[in-house]
Amino acid sequence: MLRWEQKQKGFTIVELLIVIVVIAILAAITIVAYNGIQARSENTKTINSINAYAKAVHMYAGDQGLYPALNYPCLGKVSYCANMTDTAGGCEGSGRASASAPLNTALSTMALSLPEPSSQAMDCNGKQYSGAYYYYTNAGKNAGIRYYLKGNVDCPQIGGLSTGTRYQNSDTTTCAVAFPGL
Repeated sequence: MLRWEQKQKGFTIVELLIVIVVIAILAAITIVAYNGIQARSENTKTINSINAYAKAVHMYAGDQGLYPALNYPCLGKVSYCANMTDTAGGCEGSGRASASAPLNTALSTMALSLPEPSSQAMDCNGKQYSGAYYYYTNAGKNAGIRYYLKGNVDCPQIGGLSTGTRYQNSDTTTCAVAFPGL
């Protein structure tokens, strides 16, 4: 048998390149799908925590006759929303958000546990946003919660409260809910 008649074993360079391209395409699809699922999961975490805080604030107002008189505390045990300083361009950070211990203490008698909103960071006009904060006006007769969701999403109905505002900027949706006036 002549040398050129022997059958060569292995793959050609073209076959290897095709396999590599197919694997790269599948990996890209998987990464994009995973990021979308992760963002929706973190948004759901925030929405669920806002629902729990809304119920606790309702119970507090029913018990005390006023909403908690604490302005701009972050919701949750950590104060990752304290860096919200941009009030222009639809980000609507208070610039005054602070640690949440006094609010958590006030609401702790109303709820067994207060969950953490998501701490996923979102970019809005070059500033980082995450989480949620509480605010009150009119000497505790009116109150609301502002929170941030990743992506261009609708603001969900929170515990029967009316959705006051919705802003979309970059990859951040800002939602605010208002409690009924007392």
